Amino acid sequence: MSNDYKDEYLLRLEKSDLYKVLKVKCEKKDSEIITLVNKGISYAFQRTKTIVKHMGEFTLHDGDHLFRVLNLMEKLIPKENIQNFSIPELAILILSSFFHDIGMAPDEKEILAWKKVFDYKPEIEEQEKEFFDKFNRFIIARPESKELINELIIKGKHSEAEIQKAYLITEYIRVTHAERAKDIIAKDWSNKIVFRDVDLTIEFAQICYSHNENALTLLDLDQNYLCGENIYSCLPLLGVILRLADILDFDAKRTPPTLFSHLNVRHPISIKEWNKHRAVQAWVINSDKIQFNAKCTHPAIEASIHEFCDLIDQELSICNNILSILYDSNQIIDRNINIRIPFQVDREKIQTQKDIHNKPLYIYRNTQFNLSKKQVIGLLMGTKLYGNPEVALRELLQNSIDACLLRKAQEDEWGNSYVPEISVKYYKEEGDIILEVDDNGTGMDQYIIDSYYSKIGSSFYKSTDFYDLKSKSNADFTPTSRFGIGILSCFMVADTLTVDTKRVYAPHKSSDAINITVEGQESIFWIKDGSREMPGTTTKLVLRKEKNPWDEMSENDFIKSIDNVIPNPPFQINIHTISEKKVKNESSFLEQTSISLKDRTWNSHDNIRIFEIELNKKELGFLGSVSVAILESQDAPQKKIELNSKDIEIEGDTYTLEKKITISENSISETSKTITINDKGEIDESQSHTDLVKSRSKLSLHGIEVPSTLFPNRWNLKNHQVRISWPFPLILFVDICGKRDLDLNSPRTEIIMSEKWIEFEEDIAFTICQKIANQVTKEYWTSLKEIFESMTENKIFLAGLTQVIK
Repeated sequence: MSNDYKDEYLLRLEKSDLYKVLKVKCEKKDSEIITLVNKGISYAFQRTKTIVKHMGEFTLHDGDHLFRVLNLMEKLIPKENIQNFSIPELAILILSSFFHDIGMAPDEKEILAWKKVFDYKPEIEEQEKEFFDKFNRFIIARPESKELINELIIKGKHSEAEIQKAYLITEYIRVTHAERAKDIIAKDWSNKIVFRDVDLTIEFAQICYSHNENALTLLDLDQNYLCGENIYSCLPLLGVILRLADILDFDAKRTPPTLFSHLNVRHPISIKEWNKHRAVQAWVINSDKIQFNAKCTHPAIEASIHEFCDLIDQELSICNNILSILYDSNQIIDRNINIRIPFQVDREKIQTQKDIHNKPLYIYRNTQFNLSKKQVIGLLMGTKLYGNPEVALRELLQNSIDACLLRKAQEDEWGNSYVPEISVKYYKEEGDIILEVDDNGTGMDQYIIDSYYSKIGSSFYKSTDFYDLKSKSNADFTPTSRFGIGILSCFMVADTLTVDTKRVYAPHKSSDAINITVEGQESIFWIKDGSREMPGTTTKLVLRKEKNPWDEMSENDFIKSIDNVIPNPPFQINIHTISEKKVKNESSFLEQTSISLKDRTWNSHDNIRIFEIELNKKELGFLGSVSVAILESQDAPQKKIELNSKDIEIEGDTYTLEKKITISENSISETSKTITINDKGEIDESQSHTDLVKSRSKLSLHGIEVPSTLFPNRWNLKNHQVRISWPFPLILFVDICGKRDLDLNSPRTEIIMSEKWIEFEEDIAFTICQKIANQVTKEYWTSLKEIFESMTENKIFLAGLTQVIK
């Protein structure tokens, strides 16, 4: 072994109490364990030097951190207890302090494979494919970051794009480092972590992995693992010591100021972490007290330290419970191992930095903006957001559709047969009126309920959990649920909702069924074992008698209201009322056309030509039909037609009587000038205006109605709301489908202006104009195109118009 090795860390290792005791225990026998520990530490110490290369902004996980973790282990274990640990336990503790973060140092070939994910046309070698695919799924699960990188590249900001790529690689290393540590141990240390004839490699890997998992999973490990005759290892105890020592490495040594300045840390999360650690100047850690001495220069840093102490308090509480269980089982008491840890951090020394005059730089209070739960929920539930209480049904339906589409993708990936289905039921039960929506979709488990369903504004379909699942299952759909507030709309019509759900995990594997009852929006969830046998979700609303929007409807009207809410279902939906039943599916949409939206103003007129157009452009992301009205005279398009005009002279004055028809923005109208004689014998001139044809629309997004017009009056137009202003009237009946998407306001009642809308309007303008051009002569189209161009300044429409080929 080289002198460099001895100078670099062997001398530091020999000062360790754990290492000293291990050497003494191995003097007469098992000297190969010392050789194993030395080799392992040499390997880990050298490898962790590369961490800063790809995680330069992350708080240090270098060799110094590893030695501090080892030192903190000794702080947690009373000196008199160290002798009572077995040789395997001491060896695993020492090695785990150096190996637990080894996953932060991936092989260079992994890094190179990850970077190819950002290439325009990546060339992947066979040995890179697994690394590439896993990182690619990680990137797909973060679409906003991917879009940001693409935007920066388009703008020529390549250095900023590279920084964003580096952030993503750093984050990927962090979230996967525990799993990677197991892979590294399996690859380089398989069958090498051996005590006598017992291979402890798997158990060692489990201990290293456990520090990044829920602490309670430690109880799954063997509490009395036999390593030799009367030689045992209490694996949960080793895991407790490792995770506490790791989290307690919390001071300025982990974020040295010189290195902080040299690295030019820029990411806000990294800055927060570095400043939090740099504020800690000293600490006391022993069986009776855990105390940090911190001088804070900013309230955000002080708040961050308190947040971290909260996290440590949680760990201390859970680990104390684990130790109690181990003591109760007598596995460590019988060996005179008695480890005591405080239940919480002593925060007395976490203080505000004072100036030269001994005055604090600021007054620390944990004061910040907080939301009033009751008032915010009232706002979200009020008619100002949702407008109509009937949206409760819409929200439930779109949740069910998304769940079914996701499960369809999962089952297809697994090679299973699956037919998605939703049932809507409206019935009486024990004197109550019940609205029930049942689906056989992906369902929910306790994790989904805790993380998303019960958290207002936290949408599963906007989370990395969803995007990761979507990537794994190759799901090719755009969810309509996106804001995480829709479930609140149920309390506009009901005081009680009941949910029975069961989540699918894998082929023939699912969670336990869960039953939830919520009695009001501020109620504690009442959670019980569910009765559902198959994956999916059933939601029942007990409707209020005084605020039931369907109470005045006949059963047939109720069915029609569902038709309006979901004009183009992607699969079968069964509608049940007390005595009626109807089935809706994809063919139901094809039975409807723009003609059904025509009112009395769209009656036939000699000078108005109607073009009926089908929109069968599923590859472009829209389906439906359009009726377009064009002003015509003598088989040629016109901007204006003078039907009749006549000048008459009365008592020396000339009056013009006329009638004309004009095509204009979104309408064709008739205007007339007339004269009348009033009671005094005076002549009055008057002008009347009548819309002969006016634009109307009905649009749905992925099958769900968006209940607002695309042709609102200008005076009623809301901020960012879209408005079609074309040089002719039309009736547009369309469903946005496939991969195409539009941005909506929070209550999902209006489409808002965005790049997605601009692209859609241009595409549909081109499609409609092209279909008109295909039905007329070249001369007719040339004249019509000139009229359009002279009548509008709508750049989006004109962009579509210029693409028409005739």
